Amino acid sequence: MQRRSFLKFSAISTLAASTAFANGLEHGSTESAEHIQAVATKMFNEIVKSNDYYVKTKGADYFKSITAGQHPRATVVGCCDSRFQSGVIDSTPENDIFVIRNVGNQFMSNEGSITYGIVHLHTPLLLIVGHTRCGAIKAAMSDYTAEDSSLRSEVDGLALSIRKSVLKGNDIEQWGQAVVSNTNQQVQYSIAKYKDIVESGKLTVVGLVYDLANDFGKGAGRLHITSVNGETNPEKLKDIALIKAVM
Repeated sequence: MQRRSFLKFSAISTLAASTAFANGLEHGSTESAEHIQAVATKMFNEIVKSNDYYVKTKGADYFKSITAGQHPRATVVGCCDSRFQSGVIDSTPENDIFVIRNVGNQFMSNEGSITYGIVHLHTPLLLIVGHTRCGAIKAAMSDYTAEDSSLRSEVDGLALSIRKSVLKGNDIEQWGQAVVSNTNQQVQYSIAKYKDIVESGKLTVVGLVYDLANDFGKGAGRLHITSVNGETNPEKLKDIALIKAVM
């Protein structure tokens, strides 16, 4: 098995700016049932073929090597947006990152799963990964009271940090600032939960934003570091050993 990079703080892919979530959470499709079934059938066929290719490519020895147990090096809390996938941060994620995903990369939505990664799997890194053009963040910035109650309860968790933030500039700039604000808020929740482990030096909590739309002007697909153990000052971040090691 090839040696895996610890973190890829460079652009993994280039994606065009998307407007899929421009109005916040999307609603049901207006396509016919026949069309939807055709799409589902095609997709499932691709899934089966992809899995077959995956099994043949990996080979039996690979699966023997991971059967005994999991030993990830990072717990990752990411948004469930389909445009964010584990390949953004790790090209070989199997047995390397313990991934939890939910609407808006929230800590409290999956606290138990995150705790499992930190307390039982002993990952030295907890990454909170937000992304630009996040529909959940856009919804939290607007009126989402007409949404289903289950969605409202999840978006409620995002609205608090966003409404406390001072957002400036045009709509896209404010959207990006809200994403950063939420990511840093989730870092704060995590630090409060695992305070003793963080202070012992056995856990580092990092806030990252995946800029899929190049809204920050440094290239589409790039990860931006927003917080390390609660420190958000860009100049002070440069002096942290973890950041120095990748710059």
